[in-house]
Amino acid sequence: LLIHEQVRSLSNTCTLTEPDILGPYWLNGAAEKSNVVCDHLPANDVLKLSGRIVDFDSKCERGIRDVRLDIWQANYNGVYSTGKSSNDWFCRGVFHADRNGYFKISTLFPGRYDDGGYRPAHIHFNITAPGYPKLITQLYFEKDAYLSPFDSCHQCRSNSKSLIASVTHVNDIKTYEGYWQIVLSKKSHDRNGAKDRFIRGAYINVTPYVMPINGTTYQDNIIQ
Repeated sequence: LLIHEQVRSLSNTCTLTEPDILGPYWLNGAAEKSNVVCDHLPANDVLKLSGRIVDFDSKCERGIRDVRLDIWQANYNGVYSTGKSSNDWFCRGVFHADRNGYFKISTLFPGRYDDGGYRPAHIHFNITAPGYPKLITQLYFEKDAYLSPFDSCHQCRSNSKSLIASVTHVNDIKTYEGYWQIVLSKKSHDRNGAKDRFIRGAYINVTPYVMPINGTTYQDNIIQ
């Protein structure tokens, strides 16, 4: 509980969550799921992310109800599913926050990939709520070596504090927990990041690299 509260306090600044680009891998028609984005694999790091979607005009004190979160990410090797077959929809799903705006998902840390350079680990979100403009954005992780200015996607906003979560160990060295507050406002317009112009390069397999996170480490696929 103490870890939950410490992480939550770091994410509690009342600032509108920035948009980010949609990217080339969103697919319409992802299945509705309860809380698992990527199925867990014993060899890979598990991420348990909780958070709350709140209203900016209430000074972030009021949770927003009926929020829909369309979430997609690369798997541990930096590969996205294509949707070309019924078995090729991995690491995607549609989730719903509760009536007070809280949500909780479990997934794997996403791998990095080569698109002419390397992108930081990230998870895509397409967030909609009745009466609020749509927010398309990406979530990044603190102390990632490829956050901006080293992000190969120069239009992406991996330097935005509102899009960066810190994570910490929970019960074992391969399970991490993070908290992310998402802030929406009825007064803003649809916030879909800059038009995606970057061209996807070849997929690569990357080697495990140990990166410090809040005094601990986790296995991740940073290019050495």
